[in-house]
Amino acid sequence: MPFLAPLVASITSGISSVATALGFSAATSATIASSVVKFGASFLINSAISAIFGKKPKAQDVARDLAQPTTAPAYRFVYGECRATGTPVGTPVNGAKIYGAWLLNSRASDLSTFTLYLDKREVVLTGNAFDLTGAGATATEAPFLNHVNVWVSRGDHTAPPTEFTTDAAYVGGTAEHLWKTTDAWKGRTMIWLKLDAGASGERQERWPSTPPLVEVEGQWSLIEDPRTGTTAWSENHALCCRDALMNNPIRGYQSGQIHASFDLDGPNACDEVVALNSGGSEARYTCAGTLVFSDGEIEDQLNPMMMSGAADFIRIGGKLGYAAGVYRAPTETLTYLLGDSFEFPDMLPGSELVNQLRVTYLSPARGFETAELTPLDIPGALDSDGGVSAVKTMDLPFCPSATQAMRVRKITGLRLRRQERIQGGTLPPEAFNLVGGATAAIALPAPYDALNGVYEIEGIHPGFDPIGESGEVAMRMPASLVKHDATIYDWTPATDEEEVFNVTYDSTRTGTASPGSISVTTGDAVNLSTGGGIIPRIRFAFDPSTSSITAYEWQYRETAGDYQSGNLIGQEVRDGSGKVFDYLTGTPGQTYEIRVRAIGPNGTSGWVEITGVTPVVNITIDIPIEGAAVGGAGQITVSFRTPNDADFRAIEFYGSNTNDSGAASLIGTAIYTSQNTIVSITESSLGTSVTRYYFARSRGDYNSASAFTASVSATTDP
Repeated sequence: MPFLAPLVASITSGISSVATALGFSAATSATIASSVVKFGASFLINSAISAIFGKKPKAQDVARDLAQPTTAPAYRFVYGECRATGTPVGTPVNGAKIYGAWLLNSRASDLSTFTLYLDKREVVLTGNAFDLTGAGATATEAPFLNHVNVWVSRGDHTAPPTEFTTDAAYVGGTAEHLWKTTDAWKGRTMIWLKLDAGASGERQERWPSTPPLVEVEGQWSLIEDPRTGTTAWSENHALCCRDALMNNPIRGYQSGQIHASFDLDGPNACDEVVALNSGGSEARYTCAGTLVFSDGEIEDQLNPMMMSGAADFIRIGGKLGYAAGVYRAPTETLTYLLGDSFEFPDMLPGSELVNQLRVTYLSPARGFETAELTPLDIPGALDSDGGVSAVKTMDLPFCPSATQAMRVRKITGLRLRRQERIQGGTLPPEAFNLVGGATAAIALPAPYDALNGVYEIEGIHPGFDPIGESGEVAMRMPASLVKHDATIYDWTPATDEEEVFNVTYDSTRTGTASPGSISVTTGDAVNLSTGGGIIPRIRFAFDPSTSSITAYEWQYRETAGDYQSGNLIGQEVRDGSGKVFDYLTGTPGQTYEIRVRAIGPNGTSGWVEITGVTPVVNITIDIPIEGAAVGGAGQITVSFRTPNDADFRAIEFYGSNTNDSGAASLIGTAIYTSQNTIVSITESSLGTSVTRYYFARSRGDYNSASAFTASVSATTDP
């Protein structure tokens, strides 16, 4: 184990000089100096304390901040398999389309496959999104069908998609907001989207926000594994933490500053297989989530990541190590302590006590948003604390497994209850191999045997006393220890796992209930008479939504056309039957489609539609009167007086060889004239002794017509 003999190999000439001054030979002085400086101070950095008492933003808070448009996006690393929120770094509009780029990861990614979400709705794609020179991938399902093209660059690209630099190309002085070939965001993982706004009536449903919230789910950063010397995608918790330490933009650690516990024991512990109550298994500790870098110490920024795997940092001399969330059996048994005195406190300050622990984690089943476990009542803790509740919350934003979160919760809760300590004591030379996070068995003789047990090293400071109790150089290791127990890490799936209820995310917008089905009324009852004419209308009505709403929106279109905005109906509008209603003005004979939806504080409802609706105008017009027909040489003159009717607009003459209006044909065209006027026509070229029967009818607006008159007849001259 790397917890054995963690020697800091450096030489300090000052120590050698002191030893020489005390009478040691040069060779002995060098040996003493070499031995002493190999013993660097070592201590355990408790990640749980930092995670509980130093609050960090939740996963959804980080995602919300990352979704804001900016030209200077936050530097972030996305680890493991999770959903990353894109930051819009450029969303210029060209015509009816957005040609936008979203930063997903500030480095290269594996992302061999991915799933795209726009405003929390999955976009089903076909095509090659990784070919930036081609058409990309396209959406195949509503509401994004024919409106979304996608390209993904995984950090190995040199330019934006070709369509961006051709169809939305930068032009100096006129289109400087569009794309140049140098706008590549090289070395970063990007998603490029061409978004078509579409018809105005459908935009609100398709694009509820502009630019849309872009999220991509997949396997992200490429991680070095020192065990194999390879770099590939990994969700191993220790390797992800090691990567963040070494590659962060704030203060990257060099390999010589990283302790071997990050290279072997830590990754191996995380890879151990843990059984699940379901019958399956999972790796002991995995890591997933987005690490956003900001000002401050890098170790502080990594505390939420460390705690998500029940791990702690350890300082060993000048190196930073990894104490995995597993039990480490004692490597030394100490039967005596040095020094004149030591303390044995067995109570923590009240502010540090925890008897109930509430834990949140990153839930894949909930779209990688925060989910909460059942609060853990630490066994016996409340009674031990005199019945005073001490509830603490611990967020695990890089823990993608509910069962891993349960194990971390138990380990952390029981570790925080450890109150028995040995402080101010000095360990004997036999303990020189111990470092922070290691354990030792204390086996003291009576009357100190009450202290006996297994202890974890919280801090140890090896050194030497040039003149010890016997007058010779003596090893001295002041240390602080906390009583430890292997049962903290015990895990029985059948009894320790709790049931997790995951509700599948439904992308259907059901925040506001839809209104009822639409019924329509047409004809004289709803047409609007202006005194000088009639406006044909369709009255439509529907039951109100059961949700709290602010208004109703309706749209219409001629059959097979595009929807047009109709109007907003106030939420209080009702007819005598309690229905919401409004009117559409249309053209008689034209068929229409009407759709309605509710608008409320929780968004819009789905559309409710009715099709095949036609306005109807029924106008009753008086028939012409005083008909007369007079025959002549090869012709007949016919006359009628138009009715004295305000709805009259024109008169039509029909002729037939029989006394049957159904067999009559229109002579010429309608003659527009005024009411109560005699109108006559002459039908010529009829021949001799030809008898003809004539009928007339009145015409009004909207193609309305009266009945036919009785016939009048005449015969041409012989």
